[in-house]
Amino acid sequence: MANRHERIWKSLQRLQDSILTKESIGIKKLKLIVFSDHHRGQNDGADDFRPCKAIYHAALGYYFEEGFTLYLLGDVEELWECQPKKPLETYRDTLELEQRFVRKGRYKRLWGNHDDEWQYQNQVERFLKTYITNEGEIPVVSEGAMITLTSKGQPIGDLFFLHGHQGTLESDRFAWLSRLAVRYLWRPFQRLTRIKPPTPKRDFNLRLDQEVALHAWANQQQSLILISGHNHHPVFSSVSHEDRLKSEIEDLKQRLESARDTADRQQLQLKISEKSAELNWVLARSNGVSLEISKEQRPCYFNTGCCSYPDGDITGIEIEDGKIRLVRWPDDDGNPRKKILQEGDLTEILRLCS
Repeated sequence: MANRHERIWKSLQRLQDSILTKESIGIKKLKLIVFSDHHRGQNDGADDFRPCKAIYHAALGYYFEEGFTLYLLGDVEELWECQPKKPLETYRDTLELEQRFVRKGRYKRLWGNHDDEWQYQNQVERFLKTYITNEGEIPVVSEGAMITLTSKGQPIGDLFFLHGHQGTLESDRFAWLSRLAVRYLWRPFQRLTRIKPPTPKRDFNLRLDQEVALHAWANQQQSLILISGHNHHPVFSSVSHEDRLKSEIEDLKQRLESARDTADRQQLQLKISEKSAELNWVLARSNGVSLEISKEQRPCYFNTGCCSYPDGDITGIEIEDGKIRLVRWPDDDGNPRKKILQEGDLTEILRLCS
């Protein structure tokens, strides 16, 4: 594990050092929605985005009208399973909705391991240019991005965005081999059976180990928050959503034990029941994966989750008015509205990460 973590840390440091241009913006002015891991295919049995398309379109409509900038952190297209032309043709309408952000200068795209063909400029020019070009600018899909946040004109910390596969053998160094295996061996089998492969998004050990490595690297940095995708596992302030729910349930149970008023006890019991239902729902989707981080470590790691959950939900990281949130679409009633799963003060989180 030590060697694996060392590879990941070196890759993260290399990427951070390679980013020469940082956008600088006031912490109260930043308005961002960060999505990742759509895995758009060609509308067949291997297409993970298909059940999520409708709610993703709803989210795009909301964030465009509200003036958010759209950040996509990679694995947007599933290019291990498909040739580039296929998902672009299949999801032309989705790309056109995203293109509205491009035309307003409110768009940033990174590449991940499953759409790593976009690291090559000739492939971007050939296939993607139409959808990500703004007023004649040369379209570039980056590996990483950084935003320096300021308060009263002074820098207070950095947001570091990347896909999150960097440094892993199966997704970085030997991605070319994995891509061939998925495209020509796995994909025909998956189309027939719809069985999902043992990737970090589904395999407990791969996912947990990767998240621990990402957090450990971010924990060594000063005034930096790392925001990634790749693992399809929502994490807020270095705590997985399921661990947060467990903590909330425990707190509610302690309050219930000391409550004397009948109405208060009924209300607390209802909240415990609702939180327990949500916890079981989250655990069922994540196969029980939890990111265990000691209380001494800093809240410097966030993960978007993904836009390809089998039940059609999507999750993302939202930043607005100095707040950072983990959000899910749709809401609890299945309506095309967001639900805020977690929220924190970005200035305070950066202070804890300094």
